[in-house]
Amino acid sequence: MNKNLILAYNFCIYSITALAMKIAPKYNFPLRKWAAKKSVPTFVDKIEIIGDIDTSAQLFVSNHQNMVDIPIIEYVLIQQDLAWVAKKELGDIFLFGNLLKGSDAILIDREDKKSLIELLKLAKDRLNKQKQLVIFPEGTRNKNPRKLLPFKAGTKLLVQKYNLKVQPLVLIGIDKIITFEPFEIKKGVLKVVALPSFYPQDKQWYEKLYEDMQATIDTHTSDY
Repeated sequence: MNKNLILAYNFCIYSITALAMKIAPKYNFPLRKWAAKKSVPTFVDKIEIIGDIDTSAQLFVSNHQNMVDIPIIEYVLIQQDLAWVAKKELGDIFLFGNLLKGSDAILIDREDKKSLIELLKLAKDRLNKQKQLVIFPEGTRNKNPRKLLPFKAGTKLLVQKYNLKVQPLVLIGIDKIITFEPFEIKKGVLKVVALPSFYPQDKQWYEKLYEDMQATIDTHTSDY
């Protein structure tokens, strides 16, 4: 299947999903998982999971390079009912925004000083609904696959406020599989490194999280 057919196929899959979620919002979990299972294999040959996924984690944090990070993580965490924390602008994107809004995502206006208060309020609501949160601590997509952007304060505040159990996920190789500028699909093997989950134990835990995720990237991109 060539890249344009893959794009058209995925557009159809997510259009159907967005419409179905709007009609029957109570089925947003199985619909999202169905879409991920149909979509991800069209642009990834294989996902190699390194480490153990902690299904009891309350918050998953991940590096962020590409729009397909979200369906990939939905696919990897196929049994988990995820609530995404994302910037409000993503909710305005055609189709993609409809999917986020329909999935009980937390969309934050980064320009609003009250956004952290809103994040804490909505995160508590999602946790009470037994959802597991997912956040990109870099705050935006990073075009450099080798170097993390500085982490934003929101993730640290959220974890410490509710003493959340955190599992870091490091995605390796997306830049070798699919790009949008220019649009290319090369497929291949994607690595997802699941670092040990933890509760924050000291004042430097957030800096250590950054260091551990960066060290993982350094290790697994050394052969690029």
